[in-house]
Amino acid sequence: MPREDKETEEERRAKDAYDLIRMRLTRLEKNIDKLAPIPARRDAPKPKQPPEFILNVRGSTAAADSAEFHRIRNARRREQLRQEYMEKEGVEEDLKREWEERQQEIREEEEAKTAKKRAKRLKRKIKMKELKKKKKSTNNEEASDEDEDESDTSEDEQQESTKESTELTETPEDASEKLKNEQKEI
Repeated sequence: MPREDKETEEERRAKDAYDLIRMRLTRLEKNIDKLAPIPARRDAPKPKQPPEFILNVRGSTAAADSAEFHRIRNARRREQLRQEYMEKEGVEEDLKREWEERQQEIREEEEAKTAKKRAKRLKRKIKMKELKKKKKSTNNEEASDEDEDESDTSEDEQQESTKESTELTETPEDASEKLKNEQKEI
């Protein structure tokens, strides 16, 4: 009967571990596009659950024959393994919980920093707009004879810019209340 899996047949021909690894590497080099098999990480085996009760066993090992002694010893060993496993699992859960809490704190700190920097950027942007408007208005006043018309428009622009600055510094709740009030007025 011909074997279908040539890879396993080649691996059986390997004389030692070095040849086996060499064969696998050459096979991987031939098929670069093919994904390399990465074995999954195995979890620690869970211990068996202890029996509900042990038949025909006395509470003490005194006056017990050798068979009962071995049963008691093995049951005790399994119980100790089970308790060690549970303690280890509890410690791992605590460490994982602490790590998650620390990651959450770090995220909150980073969000606070970015919010603070965002507010600074917005303030700076508003100030720059106001300065540009003031420069334009001063340049326009010097260049034109219509000082009254331009001063009225510059005052309107300043009022709009102050409204924008207050809107940007307000909380989202205040902004939503303002929108509701404006909609009611319309």
